[in-house]
Amino acid sequence: MREKKPPRIGTEGRNFYVYFNDGRSQRKTLRTTDLRIATERFQGWLDAHNSDTIVDDDPLVDQALHLWYEQWIKGRMLSEERYPSIIKHLTKFFGHKRISEITRRHSVEYGLLRFAGEIGKNKAANATVRRELQALRACFTFLQKRVEPRERRISEKIIPYLELPPEGLPRDRVFSQEELQTMRDFLQNHCDENSLPRIIAKSNRLSRLSRFVNLAMETAQRKTSILELTWSRVNFENNIITFLPEGRAQTTKRRVPLPISSRLRTVLECAYEQRISDYVLDRKTSIDYDLKKMSRDTQISGLTAHVFRHTWATHKAMQGVPLAKIAMFLGDTEKTVRKNYLHLTPDYLRDVVD
Repeated sequence: MREKKPPRIGTEGRNFYVYFNDGRSQRKTLRTTDLRIATERFQGWLDAHNSDTIVDDDPLVDQALHLWYEQWIKGRMLSEERYPSIIKHLTKFFGHKRISEITRRHSVEYGLLRFAGEIGKNKAANATVRRELQALRACFTFLQKRVEPRERRISEKIIPYLELPPEGLPRDRVFSQEELQTMRDFLQNHCDENSLPRIIAKSNRLSRLSRFVNLAMETAQRKTSILELTWSRVNFENNIITFLPEGRAQTTKRRVPLPISSRLRTVLECAYEQRISDYVLDRKTSIDYDLKKMSRDTQISGLTAHVFRHTWATHKAMQGVPLAKIAMFLGDTEKTVRKNYLHLTPDYLRDVVD
């Protein structure tokens, strides 16, 4: 039986190639005729090749996070764009450690560094650190149970205990009807003959902020769902918005098709006429700066994207909308909605006092 040769550099004509065998002889161009450049590129190729082919029963955390992202997150998770920054933060502290080397003390130390702002651009809140360590825990579980090929799967015995910070206090900020109207007025500085909401700008085009706020008020969707919304999923004929991108699997944070309210339809019809891309908000970049600016200009405190969702659910519960329907609209479980909003319903414990 012929001995399998390791990957090597070779030439054909003046060009350099990598020659290797993954079941059959193959070659890959290094796109250069310079030996020094070819050697550097070969080393980079070799590192990536070894990372993908060498089985390690106690891998480094940066390799574990890479496999988890490529096989489990990429193209599957609705909030995929959040993971690179999570992985970046985790890698900075845990990346050079092997999984078996991590202890409870390391998870506590990581939290302290994130709280102090020594990892990441800003100081992290409890909920953020908790979410990142939960991601690391999920990564380890993935390597134990799901990574392919099976030979890569690690033993449960080397998986460390990670101590998570306590859950953050529940967010109880709710916009009043007066505050919601203040925001609508703010976004209606310029109006056309149909009184469509606009924001002062060089043109009369609906701003991203106006489109976002109207979608948030009327659909109670999470920020990412709105930022990722495309016109191809806004069905004016059936009056339905489908927030789940085609080909994406549902996660626990479900995105359900929703009817378009009459107020929102007016806004969307105008925005559709002014569209410049397939994204309803032109692009899916952050809207946080615009929300902070509106908060300062309107003097409405605690103005964040999530509060629109919580406000919608709170007002509907107080109006007596059945909790089962609120849960369906939010894409949450009825148990979660009952836990958070039952006490707001008009008949809550009424038979006890009357």
